[in-house]
Amino acid sequence: MADSRLPLALARDGVHEKVAGHLEGQPRGKLLDVPTGAGALAMRLKEMGFEVSCCDINAERFAASGLTVDKGNLNDRLPYGEGIFDYVCFLEAIEHTENPYNAVREISRVLKPGGTLVLTTPNYLNIERRLKFLVTGFFTKPVSQSRFRDRFGSEVYDMHLSPLGYTLIRFILEHAGFTITGMTYDRKKRKQVFLKPFVWLIRLYGHLWSDAKRKEYWLDETSGPSVLDGGNTLIIFAKKDGNHK
Repeated sequence: MADSRLPLALARDGVHEKVAGHLEGQPRGKLLDVPTGAGALAMRLKEMGFEVSCCDINAERFAASGLTVDKGNLNDRLPYGEGIFDYVCFLEAIEHTENPYNAVREISRVLKPGGTLVLTTPNYLNIERRLKFLVTGFFTKPVSQSRFRDRFGSEVYDMHLSPLGYTLIRFILEHAGFTITGMTYDRKKRKQVFLKPFVWLIRLYGHLWSDAKRKEYWLDETSGPSVLDGGNTLIIFAKKDGNHK
């Protein structure tokens, strides 16, 4: 149940709970929440004992009591020095960036070697979205210029500019010096129970591939429970390599 003291969470139900649950057992330290939105997660993690810094391209919507926000653009350079933070929460953001490679490099730059990154993004490779892609030919809804003006206020950062699936996100993370340590999802989608036969069919077909081909195409991950059979949101935990600067 949502805490009425917290600002409005911009992530889907279950995301903040999973992130907070993962961090609950970790040593306390300096944590960057970017983009922080209204600051709902930042307040929750501050109350858990983390030293929280907040950053967002739209600082005007920040509403977290007891915290301040820095203005920053993930397509450019974040307003922090190198190796400042023990943790970075990068929630519902990579799909909004014009240059996701730069965004992840910036996060790597401000994160200490051995630090933890928590990344969440729409799960574009779950079974429902795969079937929608067969029908529509795209992973995210098209946006007309009139809808762009009316719904997004002509600001591209609120749109899904880079709808990336797990395989590209993994490549970007590893290229920036991260190793994925775990994955989960927000919560099960009830209607996906009706799509189970497609899940079983994909997994059965994948098992006909050789071990080498399965490894080459990362089938164990992309057909696993967090991706193929997961919810709306993919939650990824990663560590910055100790020797990466």
